[in-house]
This record gives sequence, C-alpha cells and structure tokens, in this order.
Amino acid sequence: MFGYVQPSKGQLRVCEYELYKAVYCGLCKQLGRQYGPFSRLTLSYDFTFLALLQMALAEQAQRFAPGRCLLNPLKRVPICQEDSALAFSCGTAMIMLYFKALDNYQDSRFPKKLLVLACKPFCYSAYRRAAEQYPAVADALYEMVSMQAQLEAEQCDSVDRACEPTALALSHICQMLSPQSAQQRILERMGYLLGRYIYLADALDDLEEDLKNHSYNAFLLREKADNPSPQQLQQIRENAKGSLFLTIGELIKTYELLDLARYKPILDNIVHLGLRDTVERIMLPKENEHR
Repeated sequence: MFGYVQPSKGQLRVCEYELYKAVYCGLCKQLGRQYGPFSRLTLSYDFTFLALLQMALAEQAQRFAPGRCLLNPLKRVPICQEDSALAFSCGTAMIMLYFKALDNYQDSRFPKKLLVLACKPFCYSAYRRAAEQYPAVADALYEMVSMQAQLEAEQCDSVDRACEPTALALSHICQMLSPQSAQQRILERMGYLLGRYIYLADALDDLEEDLKNHSYNAFLLREKADNPSPQQLQQIRENAKGSLFLTIGELIKTYELLDLARYKPILDNIVHLGLRDTVERIMLPKENEHR
C-alpha cells in the first residue's frame, strides 16, 4: 500500500487525532522491535488504518501508555502498546515491501536500480520472518504480484481487470482481521473495494510519470492514449476520478455493515472523508498545471 488511506486531519477532534497518532507511534515501535530500526522507514498511513480496523473489531481493548518518539525524544506522548493487530500490520507491511522492491527493481532504471538492489537483503530478511508468521498473507501477495505481472505483460487495457489482483489480495488480507464469520464476509468485500481504490489511486497518481517513462498504466491503455494532449490527459484524469469516487461510495456502504467495538469516529473520518480528500490531493496539482 502507498499512503492513500489516511484521515482528514482537519476534521478530527483533538482526542481522536491524539489516539490516531498513538496507534501510528505504536506501529512504528512494533516495526522496530520485530524487524529492526530500518523497517521504521517503511511506516505508512495505510497500515495504521489496517491496525486500527483490526483493533476496532477485537473483543479486548488495547493498552496505551506514555512513551518517547525518536523524532521528539524530549516529549512524552501516548503510544499504543504491543498488540496482535500491530504485529499483523507490521508483518503485512514487510511482505508487501519485499514484493514492492522486486517490482521496483524490474521497472527502475539505473541508478535507481542500484538503490533497490542495495535494499534487497534487508527486504528479503524481513520478508522471511514475516512470511513464516503470516504465510496466508505471503501467499495472497505472491498471487497478486504474479497476476499483475501477467496482465502487464499482456498490456491489458481493462481497468477492472488491472485492479483485480490488488483487490483480491486486500480481500484475503482484510478477511483475516476478525475471527467472526459474519464480519469476515463484510471484510472480504470491503478489502476488495479497498484494494481497487488503492490500485486506481496509484495509477491516477502515476499517470504523467507512466506516460513519460512508457510504463504500464491501464487508464492510458483504455483510452489508447500514446501521446495525449493536455486536454485529453485531463479528461483521462477526470474519468479516473469518477471511477475512484464510485469505488469509495461502494466501500462506504460495505464499511457501514461492520460491527465496530471502538474507534468508529476515527475510522468514519478515514472512510467517509479521508479517501475522497486523497483523491482531490492527487488531482489538484495536475488540474492547476493544465489551467
């Protein structure tokens, strides 16, 4: 995941934002404990959401205690203590990091290829530890990467088919967030839509870069846009935005079916406001650029 699932901070109450930061900090510390200090550099909002969602579904509440952050060691802040939801998010992050590194190595040019190659031993070491603990996650993400590579090799011009590998992977992963079968069915559908949203957001965000580098992008292939004018490119972006908003609408409907024990205001903020805010942030610079 790429940082597209985050809250609308301005709409959070102070106590909610402090709790969100406490989970974020807890995830950072959990990464350091399990996979070493360098793993903390991979911290993202997406995995904070994954941890929060699993915590919200758990029967037992989490523990919070004052602690210190490496970036501001003089100030004590509330931090979520070690928790199975944090561990699961960390493991998923490390498995995904490894497959992302492999993908970047294939797609990158020199000298970026050397940088990815230098990081590969750390990524593989973290991947092995995480995959041993969460083999089902590793299997789901391996299947995702294999399916995605095949679609890109075929130059698939269907946006729906291009989304499918990521959607299916997140569907399997989100299903693991609760032991209750009723919740699992909802989470499976929500994960599918979340994966679709993330893939579409990433493709929209990378549109100009993919066009410049002649990289795979389903939005460009769908419109047969090898060399689009600024007006055509803007229309492609608007169409992509429409697809994203439709996906967010379906995701919200599914999310509302979940039986959450806690953290609902924060999760409501992310799902109802944060996802749309992220799309608008992706769109805004490009809109300004072509005015």
